[in-house]
Amino acid sequence: MTRRSPGRRAPVLPRWVVDDAVAPVAPAGIVLGADAAGDPVTLAVLRPVPTRVVVLGALHLARQIALRSVAEGARVAVTTGRPAAWEPVARAAGDPTRVEVGPDPAAPDPAPGGPGDTDALLTVHDRGATTTGPGAPAGAWRTTMLVLPALSAAVADAADDADVVLLGRMPPEEADLATRLWRLSEPMAETLRTLPDHGVVALGRNVWRRLDLVTAPRETAILGPVRRA
Repeated sequence: MTRRSPGRRAPVLPRWVVDDAVAPVAPAGIVLGADAAGDPVTLAVLRPVPTRVVVLGALHLARQIALRSVAEGARVAVTTGRPAAWEPVARAAGDPTRVEVGPDPAAPDPAPGGPGDTDALLTVHDRGATTTGPGAPAGAWRTTMLVLPALSAAVADAADDADVVLLGRMPPEEADLATRLWRLSEPMAETLRTLPDHGVVALGRNVWRRLDLVTAPRETAILGPVRRA
């Protein structure tokens, strides 16, 4: 995601998200939440091209994305120093070969039968507990998701390189940095400062979209209540 130049319109999901991920059914993507009209908003996390996603200040959302990716047949490898936060995702998968969690997990074995949705791999780097960053995703149906507890100058480049950044509520200093980094308007910055726990902003190339997370009762039982982390 490139920094906006002066005079450009504010970002409002990238075209590939809007075009390829609007329908709340596979293979269009996973449902992130609902917009102000109550319509589902989905994200094509796993695509036939390498994809980078950054989640800022929303650990619950990152775990929900991983859980729903597994439900769509993807394999998930989570690098984290806080495995207890991710073990519920691994347990919910049922098949222990589909989700690996640890400080440096090996990617789950590829599914038989060749590439496609069943060979999709989501590699999660939870920087809330480790300083190891992700390499570039390689190949089709390969996605890296970087999970950051906060936006800072040290991680700004990683966030700016993403195809999509998913933002939770930010304290004023982070919202100010986001405003400078992506040249947001003051109303957008105020939105970031005042998001409820279930609120998310999806930011991409010329894209800004405010939505509310939609969590099924079973997901709440697995992951716990929505909260900023």
